Amino acid sequence: MKTFNTIVSTIFSISEEAIRDEMSSKDIPDWDSMNYLLFIAELEKEFSISFTMDEVMNAQTLGDIRSALEKKR
Repeated sequence: MKTFNTIVSTIFSISEEAIRDEMSSKDIPDWDSMNYLLFIAELEKEFSISFTMDEVMNAQTLGDIRSALEKKR
């Protein structure tokens, strides 16, 4: 099973060691709308969960997404 950080690293082309919960689209050059949706879809597939539209639209940082994911597990 892939981890949250593995998926972040793969989708956004950053090393797992560089990942911080406070990172946002301002900190990650590859965080555009398409990659963000691919990221959300990969998390949903890997963890067999579904995010609400509010969760997807209101998340500002990786930590926000991680928190939403942990609430569903």
